[in-house]
Amino acid sequence: MRVVIAGGGTGGHVIPALAIAQQLKKQFAAEVLFIGTARGIETRLVPQAGFPLELIKVGGLKNVSLMTRAKLGVAWVEYWNKLLYQGTLPHKLKEMCRIKISVAHQCGYCSTVRSTVAKEEGLTEDMIDDLFDYAGSKHFSAREKAALHYAGLFKQGEHAIDKDEVYAELAKHFSDEEIIELGLFCAEVDGVGKFVKSLNVLSWEEACEFNPKLKADTARIAAE
Repeated sequence: MRVVIAGGGTGGHVIPALAIAQQLKKQFAAEVLFIGTARGIETRLVPQAGFPLELIKVGGLKNVSLMTRAKLGVAWVEYWNKLLYQGTLPHKLKEMCRIKISVAHQCGYCSTVRSTVAKEEGLTEDMIDDLFDYAGSKHFSAREKAALHYAGLFKQGEHAIDKDEVYAELAKHFSDEEIIELGLFCAEVDGVGKFVKSLNVLSWEEACEFNPKLKADTARIAAE
């Protein structure tokens, strides 16, 4: 079987496409070719995942994408990619916090997407299952547990993080620069995730059918 997957630009497009490609390769020994552009994040993620990538020149369609109709939309996409894949914090750590917050506000799309880069950095589904019982898990370092604790507090609301002891605890594991990055990242995931959920790209019910463990995860979050 030979398959061509065209698309890219941001992680929200490339990461699900890579997940499909990996399943096609695993189940059907498919030969998968990606087609993208030189300006998209696929130039890094696709080769890292071990798939060939052909680049083409494209032109934008006027008034098609909500995010690219305005300069601010384009700027936000660029900012998000830098925040997610660059910075001082490991991408795997940020991906774990992203999934934990996404499940908490029941965004179907955000909760089911997985970062191929984070997987290459060692993130497994067993670790993801333990995100909601991280304190007693052997999968996470003390530093990762501190970040996950902060992500959980952030999701509870500003009252939960507006305490000196919260940041004193973080300071045991992170520099000031890393704490700022973690806070900005949690803010983006929480705020934008709620917006994405409202668009109903993938409903929570559909996500739970795709991954039945999500219902148990939300129950564990409610008990925190």
